[in-house]
Amino acid sequence: MVWLKWLPWRFIVRRVAKAHGFLDPIALLAHLHRFAQPSEVHEPIELLRAGMVLHARGLINSRVIQHSLDWVWPYWIERQFDPKDDAFVPRAFSITHINLTFRNWTAIGLPDCPELPIVDPRGLVTPFFDEWSLDAWIMTEDGRFLLP
Repeated sequence: MVWLKWLPWRFIVRRVAKAHGFLDPIALLAHLHRFAQPSEVHEPIELLRAGMVLHARGLINSRVIQHSLDWVWPYWIERQFDPKDDAFVPRAFSITHINLTFRNWTAIGLPDCPELPIVDPRGLVTPFFDEWSLDAWIMTEDGRFLLP
């Protein structure tokens, strides 16, 4: 793995970014470092990773939501995308669609159990961290629906 140190990573990253019409990320980070006080630690890599994952999911959300408007969506999407709602967030320059308004979940669990399920305010249950969710709908005997 010593050969990895000899690869021109900065050159490759700059070339790929410019070829796709992006700003040079190396120069951008260098400019950001000039604003901060000198420090041994620059930006926490954990936060960069978390931000990348968050916005990658947001990009997927934006593609899926735009092309599937007839789907039944989670509560936060219904509220955040409705211009008549108080929770509406204008998206003119936003390339990612992430939950910005309803991020108040309740964690539930058992002692000595590693799983930590969460429940959103409307009852959407996510039993495993970063996984699928369950939504429950009830239909009464006379055909009426109780929806979240």
